[in-house]
Amino acid sequence: MESDAERGRRILDEAVELSKGIQVDVDEDYRRLIAIVEALPQNQSGSDKTWVWRMDRALREHYEKAKPA
Repeated sequence: MESDAERGRRILDEAVELSKGIQVDVDEDYRRLIAIVEALPQNQSGSDKTWVWRMDRALREHYEKAKPA
């Protein structure tokens, strides 16, 4: 019988293999947008990035409340 740890490792191994087949194509407009956002003063090294955590928390709370259609 498979232990919880063995089952967990097997599931993770399967997820890794599955992820190898995922490909995300981004266009030049998206790359340009990322470059602009990364260049903003609030995204520079040493700047306060707590806004990222606030945004992440807000998005998570939003989707936790979302109900399937």
